[in-house]
Amino acid sequence: YVPVGEVFDKYGAEVFRLATASVDYQADVRIGAGLLDQTAEAYRKIRNTFRFALSNLFDFDPQRDAVSDDQLEEIDRWMLGRTAALVQRLRDAFDRYEFHRVYHGLYNFCTVELSAAYFDILKDRLYTFAADSPQRRSAQTALYRIAHALARLAAPILCYTSDEVWDFLPGARPAAASVHLTEFPSRQELDAGLPADKAARWETLFAVRREVLKALEQARQAKRIRGSLEARVSLRATDSLGKLLAECQPYLPALFIVSQVEVKVRPVKDVLAAPALKWDGGVVPPEVLEGVDIEIQTADGKKCARCWNYSPRVGSFPDYPGVCERCYPVLEALARKT
Repeated sequence: YVPVGEVFDKYGAEVFRLATASVDYQADVRIGAGLLDQTAEAYRKIRNTFRFALSNLFDFDPQRDAVSDDQLEEIDRWMLGRTAALVQRLRDAFDRYEFHRVYHGLYNFCTVELSAAYFDILKDRLYTFAADSPQRRSAQTALYRIAHALARLAAPILCYTSDEVWDFLPGARPAAASVHLTEFPSRQELDAGLPADKAARWETLFAVRREVLKALEQARQAKRIRGSLEARVSLRATDSLGKLLAECQPYLPALFIVSQVEVKVRPVKDVLAAPALKWDGGVVPPEVLEGVDIEIQTADGKKCARCWNYSPRVGSFPDYPGVCERCYPVLEALARKT
């Protein structure tokens, strides 16, 4: 027997509430130090997900800066679609009183889809693009809508944390004094209307990303590169996937978090069998990803002092000799404003 007061003193009421929600109450429930330690770490990750979103919305006013759905970057529309699907799953779980499914759905989305993937990809746009650029405002719009929805979804099981997030979420408190005075988000308000064929191609791109990240990790372990931005990725793929990768080539450096990506289409006759790659319970058909060759090389050029990407054009701008072609216009615009 452990007094509840001692648990609250060590872990806090939020962790205890989250631990209670994480187990299926229809079976025997045992709450001990192991479960509480595990839940405390899960709580930290969920809280850090909110912190990242809020810290990148410090200059965002949803009334002034929000981007319409048709102007959002495609990856932002895709992630809003993923969030819309999560909203529907969690609302269904709440309706069935399956709170453990709410916990696992929220935790997995925060740690796997957001923190480990989407947020990493967003950092370049959030940190290096001009403050009021359409690309950065698109990222902030997606962050705002996702955080707004997750705060309301988490409110029944993370009462204090959700209200704290609500306090700092731009434009939220004037609309409602507390998150507990709002309603659950709907799937319709999150869905940005990305067509199914374009959503499907992002599933494929993220499956390729997983393989590229494995290759980058191998290159790091072999000490060929120290970090992913030092890399130049060369992809050779068969007709269907090769054409897709070539079409999406402008997105790939940010998606893989590397400085440069080269895509070459290889003939179908060179295809070798490859296993299916899974993504979030779905399976990308194996024939789509067959015959993909990934080569990691050292990036061309020098390191930009501002964004840390490598580019052959670093040093080409006399006023800012240490920056690349992406950062130069941003600095020029700032200089004109001052």
